Amino acid sequence: MQKYKSKNNTAGSVSDIIHIGGFTALGVALGFALFNIPNIELVSATIFTGGFLLGKQKGIIIGLLTESIYSLFNPFGIAAPPLFIAQIISMALIGFTGGLISDINLKSWKFPIVLAAAGGILTSVFALLTTLSFVFLIGLDRSGRIAAIISGIGFNLLHIISNTLIFSTIVPAIITASSKTSVFKSKKGALPI
Repeated sequence: MQKYKSKNNTAGSVSDIIHIGGFTALGVALGFALFNIPNIELVSATIFTGGFLLGKQKGIIIGLLTESIYSLFNPFGIAAPPLFIAQIISMALIGFTGGLISDINLKSWKFPIVLAAAGGILTSVFALLTTLSFVFLIGLDRSGRIAAIISGIGFNLLHIISNTLIFSTIVPAIITASSKTSVFKSKKGALPI
């Protein structure tokens, strides 16, 4: 899929700022809309889609901004610094991966499968980094670290499964619909889903 290119191709063009801001605002809004439902979220999918449609660098920016704003204004309170850093690094990686995957020819039935795998793997990385940050934060010994990781498996598994399903169903539909718009239109045509 051909990446969106602004008319003047400068990194800080107005259209780039508008698109990054739009994906960031959507991600934050969806985060707040679903914040009462544990580990069912659309923030990751929004950041990934932004990276897919706008490219790796803009995906990183969308991930950093979205998670920073969401975490700083979270109704449950601001995350402790190690957790905050793990969250924004994970979301920046999700945006980057969206841009990275968009370089692959995805005009096949494999498209949702690739996205499902990306969703599962990226959510696993998020779970690992945030769990390790928690373990670092409270300074557990070896047995405490193992117990913390084991006790979080069920909670993290729900997040991994839900994002795998979201990335295999909702994300391909949004990317396909977006590829038909004048802003994100691919020279190869819309992706068949």
